[in-house]
Amino acid sequence: MKIFIITIAVVILYSFTVVFTQDYRQAQRNSYRLKYVCEELTATGASFYDLEEYSEGYTIFSTGEGIGAIRNQMTRLLSVDSSMNPTANSYWSKNVEYKVYFYDDSGICKVYTNGNLEREEAFAYGDLHKDDWTSYNTIISDPTVVVTINAGSARFRLRFLDPLPDIIRSSSHEWEGR
Repeated sequence: MKIFIITIAVVILYSFTVVFTQDYRQAQRNSYRLKYVCEELTATGASFYDLEEYSEGYTIFSTGEGIGAIRNQMTRLLSVDSSMNPTANSYWSKNVEYKVYFYDDSGICKVYTNGNLEREEAFAYGDLHKDDWTSYNTIISDPTVVVTINAGSARFRLRFLDPLPDIIRSSSHEWEGR
């Protein structure tokens, strides 16, 4: 009977280990995927700029077009619908939130949260960008687009792991087209 009880305990412990390892690897893969999405979205946002201002030597982002393209690309890359709710095949379990910062030659940083203009603030090149959601900091030395995505917590099947922090990734893209 003693061997039977020990065997059952080992099988249960092994099952917990296998489930946790599988969930952890899936969370890690999706965190890397979220990093890739952030990098793609920053490049997308930086691709839209005012051609007339650019012909005069200034890089001014077309934030309306950039936000539209970012939102469109995000729905495809993260498997969310147009209101940022996860679709049936998505890894994420709650609404995806995102924040976009546009720093350009106008000297005004435009901050968008979930596609809506949140605020505008003055800045100068050489200032430090401090992300509102993360500890991501970078020096703004050229026109830059910063995208931060909060995709919610990872999906772990073991319920005692529920109070996990959200997976938040951030990335920036500097425009050096001078």
